[in-house]
Amino acid sequence: MLIDTIYTRRSCRNYDETQLDEQCLSDIHEYIETVRRLNPDIEFSYDILESSQVRTLMPWNAPYYIAIYSKPEKNYFENIGFIFQQVDLYLQSIELGSCWVGMGKPKKDKLEEHPDEDFIIIIGFGKTSQPKRNSEDDFDRLNLKDISDTEDERLLPALYAPSAMNSQPWYFTHNDDGSYNIYRIKLNILKRKVVGYMNNIDIGIALAHIYIANATTFDYYYDDQHQELDRYTYVGSFNI
Repeated sequence: MLIDTIYTRRSCRNYDETQLDEQCLSDIHEYIETVRRLNPDIEFSYDILESSQVRTLMPWNAPYYIAIYSKPEKNYFENIGFIFQQVDLYLQSIELGSCWVGMGKPKKDKLEEHPDEDFIIIIGFGKTSQPKRNSEDDFDRLNLKDISDTEDERLLPALYAPSAMNSQPWYFTHNDDGSYNIYRIKLNILKRKVVGYMNNIDIGIALAHIYIANATTFDYYYDDQHQELDRYTYVGSFNI
């Protein structure tokens, strides 16, 4: 189950060059078609590419990459994070390694195949011998009290979400009716240059973990009457 993978997932940067068979790649395509969208109205697309079709600034390469594109609409970065973190967890659940890669993109000929969409990000994946995490103690994460106005164990899945440079930019508040709000921390100028839009993707990743842990009850929406917080930007609200 994907919920179990939340607590064993590791960003993988060590792959072997073993080719995946066509059935495995077909299964990945089929899974992507089934995942929940944060905003079903935002159009997106993706390509599964081999390493030779991608340029990265990383000191390692994966044998395969998912290159992700989207129409630029409100919260489209969060939507992509939400969709493809489910895919990331699926990949690890079938014993593949995976990692979000902010410093890379498809080569020009592949980008030109998506003239009406913005390129968003790539995810590297492939076979690996790198072990999964053995326990929650293996994670370098903030405490629950640091990411929420109330220490709420229902938010634990979000605590273990990956983020750009482990920045963990999410903050949650509780409403009297039992619903939640999610905010993104406001970055200083230096940090904005380093992680920038990737923190928007990170918010979607954290929401994906909450959804997976509450798949039958999760409901996301935008509250026009939300509370403003000094150090944070409101992103959305949800029930679980």
